[in-house]
Amino acid sequence: MQYIVMDLEWNNTYAKKANGYINEIIEIGAVKLDEDIETVFDYIGEDYGKCLYIFIDLKKFGLDDENFDVWIQYNKEGAICAIISEYFGGIQIYSREQNLLLEEIADFIKEKDTHVLFAIKPIIDRLKPFLPGYEQETGTVGELMELKYPPNPKAYSAPMEELAEIVRIVADDEGIGKPYGYDSLYEQYTQRKEENFGRNFVLRDEESNDIICHAGTYAELPELAVIGGVITAPLYRGKGFSKETLSSLCEDLLNENKRIFSFFYIPSAEHMHYGVGFEKIEDWSKLFKD
Repeated sequence: MQYIVMDLEWNNTYAKKANGYINEIIEIGAVKLDEDIETVFDYIGEDYGKCLYIFIDLKKFGLDDENFDVWIQYNKEGAICAIISEYFGGIQIYSREQNLLLEEIADFIKEKDTHVLFAIKPIIDRLKPFLPGYEQETGTVGELMELKYPPNPKAYSAPMEELAEIVRIVADDEGIGKPYGYDSLYEQYTQRKEENFGRNFVLRDEESNDIICHAGTYAELPELAVIGGVITAPLYRGKGFSKETLSSLCEDLLNENKRIFSFFYIPSAEHMHYGVGFEKIEDWSKLFKD
């Protein structure tokens, strides 16, 4: 069974032809509620730190967004053994007991010709032998426990008009943006901004007005946010600008009482996050190909 919730907004207005007041519908909203959504949330429970994008995207988009899809994998006994989501071509996998059917998921990924997929490291380690041609990169998913580094007051929340400039910097980075490409990243950044699902903090050079550093959120709910796209332009690296910009973003999120999570893969990013106040939750990995 599927349920549709209808929201009708009425307007009482004067009509000359009718020579009196009439009621008309000026806005209609409809939301499709699918039982599978609650099934997924029940399966994840309080373990959402290990599948943040599945959890947040499903909360945000439900099952009716053209850029977001969710699949449930069942074992022979009919019990859930994995959740797979896709957002703009990137796949995330979650399995509570890590009893997913590996060959079936590998075949699914090959059929979709996925360029990048994410999961906790034990799952990726087991999946990689079934996916030749993919490279593996391992990092950490962490949560901000205490803001330890002073924010830079000159870092600011960038408006929509600056997204193209930001995306050019992110898309050129091998580890952060290149697997997606400029067009896909720009669409993601634009959609998040339009739907208040993400924000972008920028620090600029006062003389050249060039972007020094960017730190953003790749997903947000009222109660939590996921950091993404933290990058410093090559000429400005090694001077602490990423910590300052990230700290400014985190301060803004903390003022809204959000829990803050982030993924980081390289030693310099790990050092930056721990310096700002993040602590490790889980080892995290991704598989990617050109």
